[in-house]
Amino acid sequence: MSEELLTESRQTTAEPLVEVNGLKTYYDTGGMLGSQPVKAVDGVDFSIARGETLGLVGESGCGKTTLGRTLVQLETATDGEVLFDGRDVTTLSGSELKKWRRNAQIVFQDPESSLNSRMTVGEIIREPLDVHGWPNFTVAVDDPQDRSVSLSGDGTLTDDDQADITVAVGDDDQTVAVREGIPMDESAVKVSTTERGSSVTVSLSVGVSKSRLRRARVRELLKTVGLQEEHYYRYPHQFSGGQRQRVGIARSLALEPEFVVLDEPVSALDVSVQAKVLNLLEDLQEQFGLTYLFIAHDLSVVRHICDRVAVMYLGHIMEIGETEELFQNPKNPYTYSLLSAIPDPDPETTRERVTLRGTPPSPRNPPSGCPFSTRCPVKIRPTEYRDIDEQTWEGIELLGDILRNREQQSVGVRERAKRLLGLETGFDDIVDVVEEVFMPETVETEQSAAERSMADDERLEAALSDVPATVKTHIETAVELIEAGDESQAHQLLTDEFGSVCEHESPEHHPVSDTGRASYCHRHRSEYDEPEPVFDSHLDHD
Repeated sequence: MSEELLTESRQTTAEPLVEVNGLKTYYDTGGMLGSQPVKAVDGVDFSIARGETLGLVGESGCGKTTLGRTLVQLETATDGEVLFDGRDVTTLSGSELKKWRRNAQIVFQDPESSLNSRMTVGEIIREPLDVHGWPNFTVAVDDPQDRSVSLSGDGTLTDDDQADITVAVGDDDQTVAVREGIPMDESAVKVSTTERGSSVTVSLSVGVSKSRLRRARVRELLKTVGLQEEHYYRYPHQFSGGQRQRVGIARSLALEPEFVVLDEPVSALDVSVQAKVLNLLEDLQEQFGLTYLFIAHDLSVVRHICDRVAVMYLGHIMEIGETEELFQNPKNPYTYSLLSAIPDPDPETTRERVTLRGTPPSPRNPPSGCPFSTRCPVKIRPTEYRDIDEQTWEGIELLGDILRNREQQSVGVRERAKRLLGLETGFDDIVDVVEEVFMPETVETEQSAAERSMADDERLEAALSDVPATVKTHIETAVELIEAGDESQAHQLLTDEFGSVCEHESPEHHPVSDTGRASYCHRHRSEYDEPEPVFDSHLDHD
């Protein structure tokens, strides 16, 4: 699916504040053997509308936090763009990047480690104000005569509607307005004008020091997040986890940002405190018009606070759509599996738990096709093997997974050295593996002396006795390659023979509802069955 469909995946009149196109974040470990980079974020597209909360969920290590940190430029993007109000912030550097960072902030997961224990709470919240020279005293001048305007004294002239100070120049006097958010009365601003023909010079003097305004701003923020002004001089260790997270939230709001990344902001808190912090975040969003990216692994929390949800796996967005619709009717196989783990109090609910095989592949060596292909319960089979019984197909899949893991481990220096010296590499004998995969019941029981004394070729023949001949031939060839020391070729043989479009081609994001929801799966193509009926068929079979 095109980037445009992902960008429009929420039907709303609000314009997008953040647009992400083809974003990649890779980590080059710089190994001596020229190892592949870690593909933490691997080509992501989505948008976040103004005032929206987009949830980002997925297993640990899927790239959620890296994506969030890349959006606020704490990590450097390898490729792609992050448009903030139409401007690609991945190209910013130096003073331009520093200025932009006032608009985008982050709340970290651990409220203890993210706060400097040697600084008071007041100093922690004030630090971004000091770094960015807040307030900047931007000044807008409203002149009915539309003359050329210059400014002297405190402040910087701007045309921005959100100027800190607005001066209206009249015939006989001047009026001053101070923007909400600047803790200063209009009476503290002294203004005089000098007219010279078609130009006017505005002289402005602020009678309050920036240091005093910053202290007032910090105290105001403490009250905003539910703390007390007297907490200004206390240290982080004197607060509970929930209170420390409120300090972190106050710090993120200090520069009045439009966009905030919330990186699992309640996962480190007690359940009794989580709801209070979530309610605070919702109140702050309504009060200040904030836009959130809410990263979490707790699906119930995401369902409570988010307008839309993006499901992430191995650096890819697998499904994105409106929250309730996605929870009620997941379309992507990974989303379906993820949500099946949520306990449902409704006794009439028929959805069964889907247990995924194995663990996610390494982001250093992701699958070449669909990232979920190595674990997907409804992976598309090659046409010639669609009638193979489930037990045999499960054995083929499991053997392929084992060979993939062995291949990745065998590239290490230690394993290479052991092989060159003819030493034991720590891998199970391949015949033992085939027995465990295709004869698990036999392996789990006590073997007789006769069975233990069987030659490898006899054991292999026995293990594959119930496997169809069309499959057996390829398994035996793979075993021969492994015994000859070519595990990579053996894995490639099984992939070529038993792999399908899922292994060989990257899917597209397909529209799966009239609300703009999108799913990253080959099964949405017209020539294949949709995931849900295939899931139902497999569960009925089990």
